[in-house]
Order: sequence, then C-alpha cells, then structure tokens
Amino acid sequence: MWGSALAGASAALLALTAGGGSASADPVSLTQKYTCKFPIINNDPIEAAITTDMPATMKVGETVPEYDIKAVTKVSARAAQGLGVLGAVTLEGKATADVVVTQPGGDGNLPIKVVNTVAKANIPNPAAPFEVTATGKSPGGLLTWGKAGEAAFDVKGLKLHNMIARDADGKPVQLPPNGDEFTADCTLDAGQKTLLHKMTITGGGGQDPTDPPTDPPTDPPTDPPTDPPTDPPTDPSDPGDPTDPTDPAGSGGIPASDGGTTTGGSGSSGSDVNTQLTSGSGGLAATGTSGIGLMLAAAGGLGAAGIAAFHYLPQRIRRGGQAAS
Repeated sequence: MWGSALAGASAALLALTAGGGSASADPVSLTQKYTCKFPIINNDPIEAAITTDMPATMKVGETVPEYDIKAVTKVSARAAQGLGVLGAVTLEGKATADVVVTQPGGDGNLPIKVVNTVAKANIPNPAAPFEVTATGKSPGGLLTWGKAGEAAFDVKGLKLHNMIARDADGKPVQLPPNGDEFTADCTLDAGQKTLLHKMTITGGGGQDPTDPPTDPPTDPPTDPPTDPPTDPPTDPSDPGDPTDPTDPAGSGGIPASDGGTTTGGSGSSGSDVNTQLTSGSGGLAATGTSGIGLMLAAAGGLGAAGIAAFHYLPQRIRRGGQAAS
C-alpha cells in the first residue's frame, strides 16, 4: 500500500513539473546573454539559462495551460564586488521575460510577460561569479488554439526589477540613486537565439474553425411562394379599353345576339349601369353582365314606348271624335 501511494505521489509530481499537468511534455531550454545596467557598476553581462517542460503537440480547440519556468542567471564577479563594498550579503527580487507566441495558421503574434521570482542568493565574499535562480509560471488558461499549424515561443527580452540587496542584518542596502530597490534594464546581445520551443497544432480534438461545416445548411423550400393572381382586380376608375369591341363598358352599347352592338337609348345610362356592374370587388361574369345589360336596355325601350303611347293615343282619340261629328 505504501508503495502504491509513493508511486501515485511520484506520478503527480512528474505531471505537475511537466507544466500544466501534461504527461507528454518534453524538456526544452534556451540560454541567452544579456547586458544589464546595474547600480554603481553600470553595464555588466549576465547569462540566463531558461528551462521548462512543454508538449511537442497540441490540438485545435485545446487551451494552453500554464508551464513551470525556471531561469538560472550567472552574475559576474564584478557585480558581486560592487554589491559587497556597500555591505550587501544577499540579493533577491523579480525578473520578467518578454515572450512572443507565434500562433499557427497566420493568427498573428501574441506578446506576453512572464514574471519570475528571484530567490534570495548569497553574494560571495571575496567576490566571485555567482548564480541567482528565478522561478515562475507562464500565463495559463487564456490562449486556445484556433487553427492547425506550427506555434512558436520566443524569448525576446528580460528585465530585473524590485531587486533588493540586504546586509547581514537583513536590512535593505541603499543603492544610490535607487533607494531600497533597484531595476536593471537588460538588452539581448547581438546574435542570440530567441526560440524556446516549437509546437505542432493538429486539427484533431474538434473541428478546425477554418474547415467548412460538414453539414451544409438546410436547402431552401423547393416550392416557391404562391404566385400572385394573374388577373388583378378591376380598377373601378378604369372605363375600359374603348378600342376593345368586346368590352361592354368601352363601346357604350350592348352586345347584340348576332355579334353586333345595339345602342341603349338616347343617353349613356345603359353604358353607365353596365360599367358599374362589371366593376367593384370581383366583378361579374361577362355573359351575366351582357344579359343584365340587355334586359335593362329592353326595359328602357318599353318605357320609352309607353311614354309615346301616353301622349299619342289621346290625341288620336280626339281627332277620331271630331271626324265622327
């Protein structure tokens, strides 16, 4: 049981030191030379060896975890001498690395800052070169790979800040003109490599956002919308086409049974009535309209004959009486 527990603890420790719990991570490293501007001694060289564990491959859709970073920096004997003459016996602080992530598939570059804590280191006396160790974690859980391709991690710069030199009593040593803390800006020496790691991003683990969807959109309905009525409603204000001989409204008369046209009385009342019947909402059938117009015209003719008889017969009767007498 104790053996199993120890094995499990060892596996967990290895997964943690592999960076973000990735069991497939591989050791990567980069050594760079910088020139930093220190108090009192001004420009002085340092050499930083960066190590971490990162996977060789990841998949589209996966989020980059945080990685444990370690940087061991070599400081010159000259720097140790300059700090020692002021009574400093230890050195500690912060170191921030400028890292540029080249995203795959042409998604551009992402500049990030990785802050590391410089552990307290003893300054040798007599003066000699010494090392300071910085540890930290890269930002994790932020960047998700969106495309397949190759990603790159380049270290482009370094800055030492919040650096504190302490005396034997643990009190900060004043380093003019900085006070208790100082900052050392560092410049990467010419010709130095910057590539820390390359990573291949594969298209697995979900669909590549650059690929077209596998299921095309649903086809539009095959049946087009219902066509509008081919015969628009008759406009009541349209008197009709006067050139059309079959149009009762335009001819001013009524179609006769033999195909000719019979005029309706002395005015246009027959035509007006016929037009009103054929207009409006929906209208009437042509044959029904012609029949109604014919009946109306006949009624008008009978009325006219009755009126004539009303005036003519009395006169005829009187003339007949006078002749008889």
